[in-house]
Amino acid sequence: MQRSVRLSEADLALVEALQICPRATWSAVAKATDSSPVTVSRRWSRLVDSGAAWVTGTPGLSVWNEQCVAYVAIRCSPGHKLSVADTLAGDPHALSVELTAGDFDLFVTVAAADLRALSRYLLERVDLIAGVTDTRTRICTHLYRDGSRWRLGSLPQQAVDRLASAPAGTSPHSQAARSATSRPEDHRILVQLGLDGRASFAALAAGAGVSEGTVRRRLRSLLAAGTVVLRAEVAAHLTDWQVAVILSIDVPSDRLAQAALAMSRLRHVRLCATLAGSPAIVVSVWLRDVESVHDFETTLAKAIPGVTVSGRLVTLHTVKRMGRLLDEDGRAIGAVPMDVWADPGAAPRRRVDGPVHP
Repeated sequence: MQRSVRLSEADLALVEALQICPRATWSAVAKATDSSPVTVSRRWSRLVDSGAAWVTGTPGLSVWNEQCVAYVAIRCSPGHKLSVADTLAGDPHALSVELTAGDFDLFVTVAAADLRALSRYLLERVDLIAGVTDTRTRICTHLYRDGSRWRLGSLPQQAVDRLASAPAGTSPHSQAARSATSRPEDHRILVQLGLDGRASFAALAAGAGVSEGTVRRRLRSLLAAGTVVLRAEVAAHLTDWQVAVILSIDVPSDRLAQAALAMSRLRHVRLCATLAGSPAIVVSVWLRDVESVHDFETTLAKAIPGVTVSGRLVTLHTVKRMGRLLDEDGRAIGAVPMDVWADPGAAPRRRVDGPVHP
């Protein structure tokens, strides 16, 4: 068996530079990482071609909070976990699919245009998959943090500050609470960004079936409004952050929003959302090892007194992360376009294999 090779410090610095500013010019990235534009461009191409890193576009927090997002924990009959995970990974509405250890076998992030579409997908698709024996669905009421704000922690603060001050619209930090995308061309552009967040305007225009000028104008507007967020991802097992844990957390209802906001600011948190169900908060964290779960929970209890961790799922293998299909090392091996606006009953299950470009 071939062992995974950890990414170099130069690779990690490059990935974090694009986490901060996903569509930054290679000149800007080179200055932040003490390299040359040619070197960082070649290094990034190598990382993308090997599946070790990639940039993807997703709806921003304001969009998710206007749409219907749910977290579905699934139990499977013996011998069916992998087949169920593979089936779900092919669906555009199943954004992320994780094989887990704990009370449930799978943890799936699902999104649809509205509650009716979400209900159709869950009842007419998920519940009917062979091998699914039980599901527990909790609908998101508010998303406080997603993976676009998580950082590797490889760059010095001076480089971080330099990249964060890039021109507006190139960084994923904008979270202005404006209305969600409503134009059909916006949806098509976002689907193409989901395949390659650093694609050229010409490639995005060709994939979305619009003019290059339209892509330039709409992308600038969508990024500035925070309705589209770009995020640089990395194969977790090639870094120090090799353990993903999903926590279900109880908190008194009168402190729900305050507690969720505080949790969203903790270093290890990639996802924090309040739910229409019990427990009322779900948090996903990346840690260095399994033992660190206890350290994180201790930090959580000190930072936010009164919270109770009532459930834990340790991710054994992320089969799909925000549209990307992953191997056991977390390397991208393909993608399924995240067309969450499509009809769940008729959504095309189109898979793109290998290095993904529009």
